[in-house]
Amino acid sequence: MARTGPQKIPGASQSYFFGTGQYSGSAMEVNCGVVHTTEGMSLTSYSSGAVAPNVTGVPDIKNRKIRWYQHFDVDESARALMNRSGGVETNTANVFQIELVGTCDDSKTTSWSGKKAGVDYLHWPTAPDWALAEVAWLVRWLNANHGIPLTCVSNWLAYGKDSRRPGVTPASYGANPARMSMSAWRSFKGWCGHQHVPENDHGDPGSLNFARVIAIAKGGQTPATEEDDMDPVDVWAYKGKSEKHDAYSYLRGTNGAVRSLSKQVAGLTATVKTLADKLGDDVDTATVVAAVEKAITDAVVKVDVDITGVPNQES
Repeated sequence: MARTGPQKIPGASQSYFFGTGQYSGSAMEVNCGVVHTTEGMSLTSYSSGAVAPNVTGVPDIKNRKIRWYQHFDVDESARALMNRSGGVETNTANVFQIELVGTCDDSKTTSWSGKKAGVDYLHWPTAPDWALAEVAWLVRWLNANHGIPLTCVSNWLAYGKDSRRPGVTPASYGANPARMSMSAWRSFKGWCGHQHVPENDHGDPGSLNFARVIAIAKGGQTPATEEDDMDPVDVWAYKGKSEKHDAYSYLRGTNGAVRSLSKQVAGLTATVKTLADKLGDDVDTATVVAAVEKAITDAVVKVDVDITGVPNQES
């Protein structure tokens, strides 16, 4: 099967790429994604690629971003799922796999081996919005460049106690009620977790709020042909797909003032137009409004030219 679209993720480190070695995978066309958590605090070697996903996200908590490490091409099968004989295909079933460094274990919500959640590691079910926005960038890029739908399953069970599976802890582990049947998996498109894949028993990524990830990804999606009508933040977000996504994560995750400014621009423009209308024929309304819009746009868009203060993704 031919691979189409870009195969390297913008800004992702290729220093742990296994696709040209002993564990290179099969060609496919991805149409769904599976999310894992590593249950560790740092990037692992994945036994030199034997059990690697397509990409690993390592949280840089201090700088509020995720550093991505790519292990296989986008349209190349990874190896992070169990695939039993006599059942369905898992790793090779057109699935893109993400490992997120950190934990989904609810017993580690606040601390883990003397380390503090949100400072030394991320507990993904309670991850901050900046981290979800970073994942959303990749989800959105995969949608725009490979067509993985911006949808996800609704039932993400906790890796701990969960009222939807009373008496079983961790609720997401094993034969949980959220795990798909083989037929459901064969036709699945969109995003799910390791806990949803048949032939597997792992319960990660727990109750990760992936609906929030999808909502963030949808919030920035606008076709390139409509850039002229886009909010300035969305223009940078869209451009980031083909370059680096730093501007997207930075502006959405840490610079909400820019979006607030954009709303103020709209309000100010309307006010100026109303005032000009009241002044009558002595004032060229269109000229005044255009001048105000240009002045503000020049001030705002200038940020796009100088993003040297935004940390980059390369390692």
